[in-house]
Amino acid sequence: MKKAVLFLAFCAAAFSVKAQFVSAGKIDYERKVSLKRQLQTEDDNEWVKSMINKVAQFTISDFTMTFNKDASEYEFVKEQEVKGMTFSWGPQPGRENKVYADFKNRTLRSQKQVYENDYLVEEPLPAFRWKIESDMRMIAGYPCRKAVTLICDSVVVVAFYTDQIMVSGGPEGFNGLPGMILGLAVPRLYTTWFATNVSLDAADVKPFTPAKKSKKTTTSEMLQTVQKSTKDWGKYGSNLVWWLSL
Repeated sequence: MKKAVLFLAFCAAAFSVKAQFVSAGKIDYERKVSLKRQLQTEDDNEWVKSMINKVAQFTISDFTMTFNKDASEYEFVKEQEVKGMTFSWGPQPGRENKVYADFKNRTLRSQKQVYENDYLVEEPLPAFRWKIESDMRMIAGYPCRKAVTLICDSVVVVAFYTDQIMVSGGPEGFNGLPGMILGLAVPRLYTTWFATNVSLDAADVKPFTPAKKSKKTTTSEMLQTVQKSTKDWGKYGSNLVWWLSL
């Protein structure tokens, strides 16, 4: 009995040490957008009201992120099939982003779509002011702690990170927590990102090759262009700016 207890203690200790030093691998994320909730915000649009019962409850997309201690690359994989209409006749703005984060040099490269335009953003890694809270939850087998920040001055972003993966990264361009972000929610976009699987194989992370037609810009320049062209679009214009700010 004593030997069995010692063996279990040794296994637990070995797992703990291994978990504390994870610094490379691949994460599969599932992003869910509540399409019905988004459409219900357009109260004054009669066409939207007529479509509420026809659209899918959610759109669900798969993303992957490969990472090591120096960099990460996050990219769109595919859209899952769901029951109902999804308005998927073309790329949805900002929703198939590619993001390369260089932690060593503190830089970020991202490619974002806005209808017929592809923007290539290259700038310093964004700095977020996180407030770490006490709430905990398990995601993909890892204990994760809650943290909250803002984008666009007032849009709340909720993250769940694990310090058992010692890389300060996450989906899209989010970073700056003492571990990897495995869960993310932006309530005003009715959207969540959650890890479904974590593979701890060594990862070779390389910057993506931009689309040939990409327009090189900064986030502020891109948002100014979009705000100018969508100033009469009401709530949808605001949502578009928030998507592109991720």
